[in-house]
Amino acid sequence: MLKKLIKMGVVMSLLVTSVSAFAQKAEYPRYGFWSNWSIGGAFDLNHQFQMGSLSFGDDWRGTTNVGMDIFLQHKLNHAFDIRYRYGHPTFGRPRVSSEQPGYLMDRHHTATVDVLWSINNTIAGYDPDRRWSIYALIGGGLAFSANNESSITDFGSVGIALVGGLGTSYRFGEAHNLFLEYTIDVNGDAPNPFDNFFQWHHTNGIARLGYFYCFGPTATDKAIAAQKAMLTQENFSALNSQVNNLERQVANSRNNEKRLENRIAELEDQLAQALAQGGKGGNSAAADSLQAVIDQIKADQLNFYAMPFSVLYGVDEWKVVEDEEAKVKAVARVLKDNPDVNILVVGFADYTGSDAYNMKLSEKRANEVKRLLTKRYGIAEDRIQTEYKGKSVAFGDIQYALNRRVSFYRVIE
Repeated sequence: MLKKLIKMGVVMSLLVTSVSAFAQKAEYPRYGFWSNWSIGGAFDLNHQFQMGSLSFGDDWRGTTNVGMDIFLQHKLNHAFDIRYRYGHPTFGRPRVSSEQPGYLMDRHHTATVDVLWSINNTIAGYDPDRRWSIYALIGGGLAFSANNESSITDFGSVGIALVGGLGTSYRFGEAHNLFLEYTIDVNGDAPNPFDNFFQWHHTNGIARLGYFYCFGPTATDKAIAAQKAMLTQENFSALNSQVNNLERQVANSRNNEKRLENRIAELEDQLAQALAQGGKGGNSAAADSLQAVIDQIKADQLNFYAMPFSVLYGVDEWKVVEDEEAKVKAVARVLKDNPDVNILVVGFADYTGSDAYNMKLSEKRANEVKRLLTKRYGIAEDRIQTEYKGKSVAFGDIQYALNRRVSFYRVIE
């Protein structure tokens, strides 16, 4: 049996080498150490089909019991995982030694480090939408005998455990996984199982059904991966086009600002002259009319400073999806290139839902965009103001996505 395990390891190594020539080039994101850890557990059906010699001699015996495992697992890339597993002794009725009545047999804690290799992911290449994985595993660690007296918790001797097998897993949802695997565990007891290398204590076949939850990438790694994903040539060209349009808009807004300032100055001069010529109330109607025009121009000047696009949302959503984040990044680049420019971030909602709910939803949208600009792209908070309009303003048809938006405006001090 041990020879079979060694041969399995050699075959797996050769297979990894051979199929790598046919696999697609992996584009698996490079995540840090703390990303893609999983925690899980499994129930085991443990059949000890061999006791003593690996030659299947006269001392061959069999017994079947039920046990469990708990483990931590770390995804290294699309093809390999490493798993730290602890297996509890079997819970079923143990075999009793015929030579020593009352002496329990087949009680072994195991602690192993296993490497899982996804065969189909290696051959087919990285695909984030793939849910099935067929994998081989091999590992090793320690076996703790718990056969002393009638206790299943008192450790007796300590030995070596070797593990090999095949399994399959299925991911449902974003983080939940079920798996089924079958392994051969070969355990040798201390003090030195290598005194007689082919006289190991026992060999088990274990069918394991389990579940694990993957915590996924950390927030930092998600941000890095999103930024790298945006740096494809297509996205980069589109982003440059958006930035160029935005910078032209900023330049046009400055021209409009200058014209408005000149027009307001002219009107204010006329207002001063009207007041001087008319005295107190002598020409109050003309003065009031001029003041109203000035106030209206100042109130409407925000229209000259709207940036050329808005972040759009699905129904009841406030997180910025990846495709829309390119717009936020474009705004951030303009702000970095124009340190004298400040902006107003305004959240809107469509007409579904109550006024209070939509006002809160538009607030969350505006605040999330501000958070991205400040935390992810490094824009100073004092350069960004926020407002929330709920469903009080309609852009086109009140029922459609055009109203589920965050818009950007230049702030005129």
